[in-house]
Amino acid sequence: MVRNKNQWILVAVLAVLFLGASWFCLSVWTATPSMPRYGNIVLAAAAILVLVLGCGLIALMFYSHRKGYDEPARSNRTARD
Repeated sequence: MVRNKNQWILVAVLAVLFLGASWFCLSVWTATPSMPRYGNIVLAAAAILVLVLGCGLIALMFYSHRKGYDEPARSNRTARD
């Protein structure tokens, strides 16, 4: 929720930056020639691979946290003098 003047200014600046970046991306996209079919296939395969790898790593992070592998090492020994 936007509450004060500074937040409104921040939202306005971010919106202008977003619109400018979107305009630039669209102008570059339309000015360049289209990618060949094999390029689209490679790009889609890479995107799927990155998505699967990221999901797998996050799943491993949750698994190791629940099993207690992320806890600091503890010892039952008492300190020696």
